Amino acid sequence: MMYKNNFVVVIKNKGSVLREKNGCVMLPFGTEYSILLKNLDSRKAVVNISVDGDDVLDGKRVIVPGNESVEIKGKMNGTQVKHRFKFIEKTKEISNHRGDRPDDGLVRVEYWFEQEYIQWLPPITLTDYTLNNNVKTYWSDDSALYGNSFGSCGSVLCNYTNSLTSGPVGEDGITVQGSKTRQDFSYGYTRALEDTSHVIVIQLRGLYAKKSSGNKSTVLYKKIEKAITIKTKFRCPTCGRRSKSSAKWCSNCGTNLEM
Repeated sequence: MMYKNNFVVVIKNKGSVLREKNGCVMLPFGTEYSILLKNLDSRKAVVNISVDGDDVLDGKRVIVPGNESVEIKGKMNGTQVKHRFKFIEKTKEISNHRGDRPDDGLVRVEYWFEQEYIQWLPPITLTDYTLNNNVKTYWSDDSALYGNSFGSCGSVLCNYTNSLTSGPVGEDGITVQGSKTRQDFSYGYTRALEDTSHVIVIQLRGLYAKKSSGNKSTVLYKKIEKAITIKTKFRCPTCGRRSKSSAKWCSNCGTNLEM
């Protein structure tokens, strides 16, 4: 789960939330997944999504209402999703055919919130008797001075920060077309959007690195055999005690449990 500016991005598999660590989500090659977007703000959010550098919304943007969630199951075609996301190993044959891209394995979510809505309130006319019955006008709310921010959803400036943190790197997997599904979308509207966008990036990995004990300069890569969810528990290789997947150290013997 990645959280930033009242917005959450989650990778799911078979209804379970996959654990994110250092900006990475571990899942086996051949796994189908979905992208869950949760808006914790009261305003609507408008979202762009790219996977492996490709726009998966067919040139459109998804509206996530305030305090609600939207799950994207696969690449959109028109207003429909017909196939699920599927994460596969990027073999040498695949690399030779399609090439290697710097954003392979990356799920990039960019989102804008609606501008703050400040409602016009009518002035209240009061009689101030200290001014010999002269009429004096008072604003019922200072926010009226700022006007109304209604507008249409159009082009905006993109000033973003990348939230991908340090962690394992490598272009070991890509997303392709998976099994058939059916997800329909309809058009909606928003008020004018803020000029500044926010970005959350998650790296999908089907391998994790393990240093070789024989040669420090050698790095071995092991395939992920089972998706790591937020409920997954790891068994300590030293004492056998089970710990949550978020634990860095075994609570019993102190062995480092990080992959």
